[in-house]
Amino acid sequence: ALTIPSIGVSTPLIRLGLTPSGSLQVPDRFDVAGWYDRSPPPGATGPAVIAGHIDSVNGPAVFYRLGLLRPGARVYVRRADGSVAVFRVTLVGLYPKDHFPTAQVYGSVPGPQLRLITCGGTFDWARHSYLSNVVVYATEVS
Repeated sequence: ALTIPSIGVSTPLIRLGLTPSGSLQVPDRFDVAGWYDRSPPPGATGPAVIAGHIDSVNGPAVFYRLGLLRPGARVYVRRADGSVAVFRVTLVGLYPKDHFPTAQVYGSVPGPQLRLITCGGTFDWARHSYLSNVVVYATEVS
């Protein structure tokens, strides 16, 4: 489960994989986030990746306020064994989807880190899609 008190997020985590085209799968529900199961589990060395929707036609979704996070905010992940990994936000970035920083998000890092991803920026009504992604970077403190 994922908890981010400063923005009111409390959600179970589902498993996410890749789509047939090779991109990160997104949750099929708007009220939950998902852990990308080809990334390290939260608290293990490397960047654990968690994704969720920003909104839907019915209103705000689980990561609606993700872009409001600021460095220093705490993020908590309850793991399958019941233990909790605690992370501190270090950076919040907004990137055009056609310039997504893949290596920075998924590349190797020296310790346990977390990446939270959702859509953001301008909504393109013709494409029915946001033009950017919000990425939150966090480092484990526990």
